[in-house]
Amino acid sequence: MRKTSIIITSLLSMLCISCDQKQESKIKFKDFEISLSKDEEPPLIFGISSEGKTQYFVENQTRKWNLLTKNSDITIRVYDWKLFPHNNIEFEYPRTYSFEADLSIINDIWTLSGNDFTIMVIRPIIETEVKEYVDDMITEFGPSNCTKQEISKRINNSKLNGIKLSVNLAGIDIELDVFEIIDKNGKKSFIVFQDSLTDSKENSKESINTMKRIEQTFKIN
Repeated sequence: MRKTSIIITSLLSMLCISCDQKQESKIKFKDFEISLSKDEEPPLIFGISSEGKTQYFVENQTRKWNLLTKNSDITIRVYDWKLFPHNNIEFEYPRTYSFEADLSIINDIWTLSGNDFTIMVIRPIIETEVKEYVDDMITEFGPSNCTKQEISKRINNSKLNGIKLSVNLAGIDIELDVFEIIDKNGKKSFIVFQDSLTDSKENSKESINTMKRIEQTFKIN
């Protein structure tokens, strides 16, 4: 199946480099006017600080700030996180992640890729059960390379049920947590958290930092 092939390609292309995201307080994305089509990457957010105060600006958007004077000293930095807004869910993820939208007559797939950790949001056009979806992946990877178990996890205010799939390919250990999402319109989709484990088969530092942020900001609309 096409969606499974995308995951396999992502697995084979992962690099063993950890990403340490700096933690910071959350901004309110709802305060910004951000309107995106389904295939658009979320914009960067910039913070401009002057005289002890900080104002945030959306990439390529005009916004006035009356506190700035002609001779003001300012500091500009890029906010460490972006907001994923598609498929009736939202969460913050590292701004350094690449973004890909693969929209087809079979599935809508959004992929956010770091070095060791990848997030996939998948909406099948024809609704599929999570067990069937994972079984398709096992067929692609090879049953002898896979083990699975049912899991349940609370992410922010949402309790998600799914399957943990552990895969060993050519001596590389990959862990995929596949959760079913049901939005407020009753539409089903999946979110997949894919981690390249350490040599001691522990979760990568990148996945731990990213999941901490997602658990603070995840919301189903």
